[in-house]
Amino acid sequence: MAIISLLFILYPINYDRKVSLSNNTIAILLTDGYLKDSLEKYKGASLFSTDIAITEKDNKVQHIYDITYFLTSKPDYQTLHIFGYGLELDELRSLKNKNLIFHPTALKTGVSSISWPENIRAGKQLLVQGRYNNTTGTEVKLILQGLGTNLDSVTIKKETWNNFELTCIPKHLDKAVYSLIAIANKDTLSTEEVPVIVKERESMRILILASAPDFENKFLKNWLAQQGYSLSVRTTISTAKYSTEFLNSRKNDLNRINTTLLNDFDILIGDMTELSRLSNLENQAVQNQVNKGMGLIIKADASEPRNGFYRNAFPIRENKQVIPKTIKLTWEKHTALKAILQGSSSIEILAQAGTQSLVKNERGNILTNSKLFGQGKILLTVINDSYTWMLGNQEQDYSSFWSYILQKAARKKENPESLAVHFLPVINKDTGIEFQTETGNISRIQIKGEKIAFKQHHIMSFQETGSFWPSKSGWQSFQFGNTDSNWFYVFDEKAWPEVKALEKLKNTQNFIEQSAKNITTGNGAVQVYKDTIHPIWFYILFLLCCTYLWLEVKLY
Repeated sequence: MAIISLLFILYPINYDRKVSLSNNTIAILLTDGYLKDSLEKYKGASLFSTDIAITEKDNKVQHIYDITYFLTSKPDYQTLHIFGYGLELDELRSLKNKNLIFHPTALKTGVSSISWPENIRAGKQLLVQGRYNNTTGTEVKLILQGLGTNLDSVTIKKETWNNFELTCIPKHLDKAVYSLIAIANKDTLSTEEVPVIVKERESMRILILASAPDFENKFLKNWLAQQGYSLSVRTTISTAKYSTEFLNSRKNDLNRINTTLLNDFDILIGDMTELSRLSNLENQAVQNQVNKGMGLIIKADASEPRNGFYRNAFPIRENKQVIPKTIKLTWEKHTALKAILQGSSSIEILAQAGTQSLVKNERGNILTNSKLFGQGKILLTVINDSYTWMLGNQEQDYSSFWSYILQKAARKKENPESLAVHFLPVINKDTGIEFQTETGNISRIQIKGEKIAFKQHHIMSFQETGSFWPSKSGWQSFQFGNTDSNWFYVFDEKAWPEVKALEKLKNTQNFIEQSAKNITTGNGAVQVYKDTIHPIWFYILFLLCCTYLWLEVKLY
């Protein structure tokens, strides 16, 4: 018996609990979005709601503060009908053993799902994605507005439910609140806040090795310097003679490439001709540093690499198709037209297992490819005339292209601690927070001077989760360790109503589907719930068995 009790403590017994749906003792819980017409079948039934706004509109609806306490104090209510958009997850968990019937309400016109990066680096694209439910008989125009300027827009056709994307490249640093505005004809349907924090570019130390002076390196050098990167440039003038430049950087001896020199750089950019001139010792130094995390960007040209550890990493071939005057390039959901210089050769990179294509043309040909090498990355690009964007007054395309390339190649910097607040925190609502650390020290985290209690993940020991209740809307900060304040935005209760409604609908439907199923028997409709015998009873039985065994030894 003791052994059997231990077994059932480890593996609790589950059973089906049947509840009749024909029981007339029912309670009706009204939630946000419910329709009055849907209550016609339940005239005379008791109406309840935890939403004070609903009870103020209808004096027949009784206000309750806590659903669990209410149902415990009213055991006669065997069945709970939920009308509207449903309940929050924490409210649903308290109804695990209750007989629930959900009457969902269709969503109204509005944004039903939304996402955007809350923190981006300067020069990176802000991408706002979502889904809009247009139940009206007219088109709805969505406008992304920032700092008083319309940045992007999209039109949602009438009576459709469509996905949308809005993009821009922020021109500011620090915190800002953008707006997502929905307009039908001349009427503003909604205005929602899109808070974003734009941080400075990550400081990178870059070394450029050029086989000869050219426009590509000149424009790249000037752009990198303007963006604040630490830059060292070595250009070959003649055999073993070099011209060197140092921008935002201290001077170094660039005549010999060795491990000591490369320790100071995050990325090495070189054309194929110049890299092929490196000696075996210099090649070995580059290989060692890439293996330790340094990025290597190779600009391919007509020359074949005579040596180098990377020579077989990316097979290339000449594209013999007719070279157009312009080509369309695509990278990271950014599309740009680029002029082709007369007399240029067309080279493409062949797809290969273990590589990641970064930039393609409209035909799907790979023009920039990347490959992991140890802790670092090797990138090969056949785009050797990106400066034509600058000549064509397309600086935004040029900046986007090189920012993307550099970000993909850069040495990954370790972040021993990170903290994130769950998406769309709302005032006076329980808000989740997640902290990851290698040190295990979590007692220093504070929000508005108050410490946050955390619970360690049962599998991932480096991850801690906690929660807090924001007391006011707007920008708020949290601090941990000796780091600067980290900011997050708290929304008003009325913000993003359809997003919250869809989340409640999904949570309520999934909860009821997972906990119960409706079946029909000869005696009428019943609802079957999965229930569990609490392990405490087997623990008591185990103690009784052990007590008997102990007494048996003592008495006999």
